Order: sequence, then C-alpha cells, then structure tokens
Amino acid sequence: MLRYGFRQRLSGGLGFSKRMPRPPKAVVTKERTVHTYAELWHASRCVLDAGLKQPRGSSWLFLSSVVLTAFAFEAYLNHVGPSTIACWSQLERLPPWSKFELLCETLGAKFPKGPDARPLLTITKLLAFRNTMAHGRSMEIKPKPELRDVDDNLDKYLGERPLADWERLIQTNAFAKRAREDVEAVLKTVHAARKEPKEGLFAFGIGVHGANLVPEP
Repeated sequence: MLRYGFRQRLSGGLGFSKRMPRPPKAVVTKERTVHTYAELWHASRCVLDAGLKQPRGSSWLFLSSVVLTAFAFEAYLNHVGPSTIACWSQLERLPPWSKFELLCETLGAKFPKGPDARPLLTITKLLAFRNTMAHGRSMEIKPKPELRDVDDNLDKYLGERPLADWERLIQTNAFAKRAREDVEAVLKTVHAARKEPKEGLFAFGIGVHGANLVPEP
C-alpha cells in the first residue's frame, strides 16, 4: 500500500499527466548565392591535395582534379557571361573556347603570348582532356615494335602497359598542378578586366537566413 500511494503522489504531484506548453512558432527563411565556379575550384584543390598525400590510387585523384579544374573554368565563363554579354543565353551551345574568346574580346582581356604558349596553351590541353573524359570511347593502343636488349630490364618493360594520352597526363601531379596554375592566371586577367561591382575572384556566395515569430492567436 505504501508503494502504491507513493506512485500515486508522484504521478499526480509532479504533474506528469499535464500537457507541456507548446513552443511558439516561427517562419524561417533562407537564401544562398552559389558561385558554382568557386565551389568547383575548391573541390579541385581538395582532391589534388588528397592525391599528394596518398600515393596509392593518386592518379584517379589527379584525374578528378583536372576535370574539376576544367569545370571551374567553364563555370566562370557562365558566371561572367550574362553580366557582360546581353545575349549570353543564346550562346550556351558554343564550346568553352569560343565563349572564352568572345568574353576576352568584349572585356578587352589580353594575353600577349597567344594560344601557343602558357597559360593559354594549357587551357587548350585542359579542354581537350575534359572533352576526352566527357565523351570517353574505347580504343586500341598499339605502340610501334621496339628493339631492346635482353637483360634484367626487359621483364619490367614488358609489364608496363601502353597508356592513352589522357592516362599519361595523370601518372604524376604535374598536369593537375599546371592546369590550376594557368587557369588561375587566365581567370585573374579576365576578372581584372571586368567592371565593378564584382565579387572577389573565387569568392564563395553569401547566405542569409531569418526567423520571424508567428503571433499567438
């Protein structure tokens, strides 16, 4: 009986059977500007860093970095285009290099060394790499026969598989680094030619949020 009475007093005296007051309501709003080119640029750096830290499988990380760098370059053109050329929406089907040339002509961005030297030479190689990956096709690789000495190095050479051009570019970090260096140099030149107001190059978009209390009925 003592235990039963104690339970009764607990359940009634502490108010466990009473309803808790409902919390007030608020209307929450969120907005965010996404600079896609900046996000892709950051992602390119992240996977490159991962490849530099982890040698095993690093070629695939270098590949990812190169492709993301190419995407970042294209995304920057699409970021700048609408505010620079009124009919940009009608130019969406143009290849990236044509868009780039048109923007440079409109903004007056100059590259004195031309397309046969860095940094523009790297851009053409980068876009070619991107197209190869985007429209990947199977292929047969048949190097020319070679006359080699029969020595201890022959077996090692036989084990080296022939590589496609795009595979050669990701065996080390060199092309991934070069692509980032030259894309940054090119975009700095284009960005400097833009009129104000403009965001900082590679700046992430800004987000805002708010909460407004709903008046009680």
